Amino acid sequence: MSTDRLIERFAVSRLHLPDGDVLKNQVIEVWQSNDGHTHHRYYALERELPFTTWRGGDFWL
Repeated sequence: MSTDRLIERFAVSRLHLPDGDVLKNQVIEVWQSNDGHTHHRYYALERELPFTTWRGGDFWL
């Protein structure tokens, strides 16, 4: 992601995955690659991260 552009980073209480799993306290990052495609990744919120918005609640991928 070195030359890609981070669009947003936010944290939620519960992340609902397409397979039905629910993960608690997750960070979601959304970025745009150099070819214009939008991507996302998620990982456990283990500490406060700079420039991260806390949304709380539920989020569905």
